Amino acid sequence: MTKEQAQLFFPYSPGDDLEDLWEQRLFEQKQFFLMRPPIHLVWKSKLKKLEQEYIAFLTLTHQEKESLKPKGNTGISLSFPNDFLSAFNQFHKERNAHKSELLKAQNYPDLVEATENWLQTELSFATYWKLEATALNDIEVIRSKEPDPMELLEELKNTQNLINSSLISDLKQNYNILSENMKKEVKRLTLLSKI
Repeated sequence: MTKEQAQLFFPYSPGDDLEDLWEQRLFEQKQFFLMRPPIHLVWKSKLKKLEQEYIAFLTLTHQEKESLKPKGNTGISLSFPNDFLSAFNQFHKERNAHKSELLKAQNYPDLVEATENWLQTELSFATYWKLEATALNDIEVIRSKEPDPMELLEELKNTQNLINSSLISDLKQNYNILSENMKKEVKRLTLLSKI
């Protein structure tokens, strides 16, 4: 990348401290990931933009790009237990761990790794709930609108009582008798599993 191209991706004013400016932009992106629902395409787009800013920053400060070899479990699909209540609890435990890792990230490679790992967990959980039959109903959902976790936990408990089981396979078999909120969540997660 030339210096002129770098200035397009990493605009700055004369006299700006580029290190401080980069840290500010990295912090802003970290805040974005912590505050927005993890939608795969949106986050990937943000990561791509951040990568361009990072390369531009390195070009302008005459630094070499660090290798981005993943240190963690990027690309490894997380498996969830057959019990949907346990899966829900495991998912939220994993999500909180990813948020913690993202908070600790102090540089670009660590931020990318934490975000990629988080996205993989989100995709694994969405895939766990995937039910193609949801495409046949007229229920409208907004992919980025997550239900309150405590309300969803209560819905899951009610579902367990309704179908006399906490197995995900039984929940999917009984989809048509689930509450409207449960149907919406299964459909939302099914849509999110399709990237």
